[in-house]
Amino acid sequence: MSISQKFKRAATWGVLIGAWAGAVVQAAEFPDKQVTIVVPYAAGGFTDQVARAIAPVLAEKWGKPVVIDNRPGGGTTIGTALVARAPADGHTLLLSSLGYLTNPLMMPRLPYDPQDLKPLMMVSESPSVLYVGKQVPANNLAEFASYMRANDGKVAFASSGVGSSPHICAEMLASAVGAHIIHAPYRGNAPALNALMAGEVAALLDAPSSVSYVQAGRMKVLGVASDKAVRSALPLTPFSQSSAPELKPYSCSSFFGFFMPAKVPAALQQRIYRDLRAVVEVPAVAEGVTRPGGELHLLGPEDFTAYLDAQRPRWAAVIREKHITQE
Repeated sequence: MSISQKFKRAATWGVLIGAWAGAVVQAAEFPDKQVTIVVPYAAGGFTDQVARAIAPVLAEKWGKPVVIDNRPGGGTTIGTALVARAPADGHTLLLSSLGYLTNPLMMPRLPYDPQDLKPLMMVSESPSVLYVGKQVPANNLAEFASYMRANDGKVAFASSGVGSSPHICAEMLASAVGAHIIHAPYRGNAPALNALMAGEVAALLDAPSSVSYVQAGRMKVLGVASDKAVRSALPLTPFSQSSAPELKPYSCSSFFGFFMPAKVPAALQQRIYRDLRAVVEVPAVAEGVTRPGGELHLLGPEDFTAYLDAQRPRWAAVIREKHITQE
C-alpha cells in the first residue's frame, strides 16, 4: 500500500470516528431546546390523549418543554409530512396510529417520502370493539353475523373517515361474514359515535373506552375483535369465543407509536427511545396511555419495525380487495 493510499484510509477513518463521536455528544446533550410531539389528529382524540399523558413527564425528565402540536387533516398526511421534513436533531417527533401504515397503501401521491421516517417506539395497541345500535335485532356476535347476511348490502357501519381503522376493520368483518356493508364515513370519531346512538347507522368498530355509552343505555356491545379478554368497564366477549365459526379467527386492532426523521443519528435515536420507554413505564403514565382504550405494548425501534412489516400485508389485502383509496 502506497503512502498516498495509507493517508486516504487514515483520513477516512478520521472522518468516521469524528462523525461517531459527534453523534454521541449530540445524544448526551439532547435536548437543548423545546421538543415537539406532532399528533396528526384533532385535539381530544385517542392519539392526542396518549401524547398528553406522556408529554409532561417527559418534559420533567428532560428539563425542557415538550409541546403537543395537533396537525389534523389530509388523512394524517399533513402532520406526518411535517415530521418527515423536520431537522434530524430529535427535537420533532411524530405520534401516530394506523394512518402511518395504511396511507402509503391508499394514496398514490403522498406529500412525503415514507423512507424519511423511522419507527421509534410502539406504545400501545387498541383492539376494536363491535358496537351496534339499540334498534339492531342482535344481542351476540353470531346473531349479528346472521343479520348482516340477511341484510346483505344494507347494514351501515359508521367510521371516522375513509381509510380509518373503523372503516377497514368493518370491511374485514364483512369479508369474514360473507356479506357487503354500507360505509358511512363521518368527520371524526365523536360524530360517528353520535350517529350510532341516534340510530342513523347500525354498527361501529371503536375503542373499548366507548363502553361507557353502553353503560348509559345508548347502544349495545357485542364483542371485542381479539383472541383474548381486554381491560374494560364491562365484560367483552372475544371474537375467538364466538359461537359463529366464521368469526373466531377475526381480529382487528390499531396501534399508537412514535416515529422520527430517519436521519436522526443512531445514538440519539436510542437515547430518545430509552427515555420514552422509561417515562411510559411510570405507572401513572401507563394508566394515562391505556385509559383511551389501549393495552400497553412497548416495542423498540427494531421490533416496532418488524411489527409494522408483519401487519402491512394484512391491511394491504383488504385495501386492494375493497378498492379503498384516498386522494
